[in-house]
Amino acid sequence: MAGIDKRDVQFDAIVNEVVSEAHLNRSLLLPEEIEYIREHALNRPLGVIHIWALGVGVVITGMYFGWNFGLPVGGPIGVLVASLIVCVLYLAWVLALSELSVAMPFAGGPLAFGRRAVGKWFGFLMGWSMFLECLFATIGTGLAAGGYIAFLSNPEHPDRKLTTACAILCALVFFAIQYSGVKQQAVVMLWLTYAAIAALVWFWLGAAPGVALERVFSRPLLPTGWSGVLGAVPYALWWLVIIETVALAAEEARDPHVSIPRGLVLAQITLVALVLLTWWFASAAAPYAETGVVDYPLPLVFKKVWGTGWFLTAFSALAVAGMLVSYNGMIYATSRQSFSLGRAGYLPKWLGTVHSTRRTPHVSLAVWTTVTILFILFGHFYEKATAVAILISTLTAVIWYVLAMVCLVILRRKEPALFRPYKVPAYPSLPVFVAVLAGIAGYLYVWSNVQVIFPTVGLYVVAAVWYALRARKNVLPVAPEEVAARIAEELARKQGVAEPRAAAPGAEDRGFIAHATAPILMPADPLYSQQMQTALERIAGPALVVGILSLVWMILRARGLVQDLFSEVAEVAAITLLWGFLFALVSAIGLMSTRNHGR
Repeated sequence: MAGIDKRDVQFDAIVNEVVSEAHLNRSLLLPEEIEYIREHALNRPLGVIHIWALGVGVVITGMYFGWNFGLPVGGPIGVLVASLIVCVLYLAWVLALSELSVAMPFAGGPLAFGRRAVGKWFGFLMGWSMFLECLFATIGTGLAAGGYIAFLSNPEHPDRKLTTACAILCALVFFAIQYSGVKQQAVVMLWLTYAAIAALVWFWLGAAPGVALERVFSRPLLPTGWSGVLGAVPYALWWLVIIETVALAAEEARDPHVSIPRGLVLAQITLVALVLLTWWFASAAAPYAETGVVDYPLPLVFKKVWGTGWFLTAFSALAVAGMLVSYNGMIYATSRQSFSLGRAGYLPKWLGTVHSTRRTPHVSLAVWTTVTILFILFGHFYEKATAVAILISTLTAVIWYVLAMVCLVILRRKEPALFRPYKVPAYPSLPVFVAVLAGIAGYLYVWSNVQVIFPTVGLYVVAAVWYALRARKNVLPVAPEEVAARIAEELARKQGVAEPRAAAPGAEDRGFIAHATAPILMPADPLYSQQMQTALERIAGPALVVGILSLVWMILRARGLVQDLFSEVAEVAAITLLWGFLFALVSAIGLMSTRNHGR
């Protein structure tokens, strides 16, 4: 009996944390709502280091495969330009996403954002989009992990049967790890992330002797022109896609208003450094025509430089960590998104079941692990399965990026008094930039040499039919996302008018700086950092507009609607410097904003 009482106290504490971090007044909750949250709440053990590891770990597989499929499309320099565009998009994206995720820290993430901003159908659309992104990323990574292990076994002739068997084994092992508990998988993720970064460092050092500048700086620099750069963007998205998984961890994070934005920005900057170094050594140490068509480009480059033998075997063994850590993060994201949609009634309710003691969504984990294995078996007979999975994942991702920015703008107007312990800097320039750039990225799939638009449309048609016939009738009013929306609507009706906009942390100080004679500040002074952030935010708007215009110019050049005015070298240099500057600018703003809000 004492054990039961102790567990009840523990569950009540979890409920209090969920309600507190969601900025809800527990006295406004109905008894059945409290009981439902109590039965379906998750533990909250994650700190900044775990958020950083989750962000880096879930994405780091992008360094190991996927991006290289863009090499035959755009060449090494084309992939570099496409990668810089993608890096700026994702850095701006995580800053904007942080506001939504800490204001509504639910495992549903996009479901909660869309439900609160527009309504149930919009929440389902956003949740479904991220679910598809996570599921197909899991499938693609599982297939590639099997390919890496098969290459490790036989570098000369990797066996497809062994690829399939190892991919299935990977799925089963990480089901067991995820089932054991969120803290256990976080520890595994942290150490695998360290191993994956170590493998990349080993790759850079090992590939260095084989670097030849002419492999990167070919003539012409862009073998297929600007259309090749644009065609490489969907593959370059794979470098960093699914970092938004961290938003799903808000319900399992301690102090999410600090740990989420800080962990996200630090993870993003870490990843961009990995992107640039990996692109350079992979492109410069081996012919891109060969590395651009396999699931295991890094071991292949390593083999070109060192040949076969124990050194290649040792590197390939460590490189497998890069695949495994991302698979772990991706099945985590898939299960959490499915769990939240099931918990709210948008998908079958049994998907929202939580293990009674481990507090993990074990049913969702089992279902989507099984689906992943079925797709892996399909991939055994279809050589382009990995590329298709990657492109469906990235296409559904940019769809919900646009939708999320719509939510952010609507909520700023609809609920100005919504408690926002973290606010996106450079508003509204940054969210608008994310929405426009993500929309353009979606358009660029017409340049892809693997057609995934029709299958993706088909998946959305299935979702629309399901929502019309079943989901809209089965939404549970006691789900946390629904409770939060209900309370917000009731308060809005009672108040009649919106409350005054809550001031951002430090806003009074920035106003004083702008309208009064400020003392001379030193860099260590908090006001100095706020003043610098304000100055950089004023620059950001016009600079981001220039970035969008440069992308439009690329599209016009690719279509032949604009003639070249300068040499190819001058054009490429100008575009590269512009997007490099934009990344540095947004990075500085992001670091300052997370530091200022964390005080």
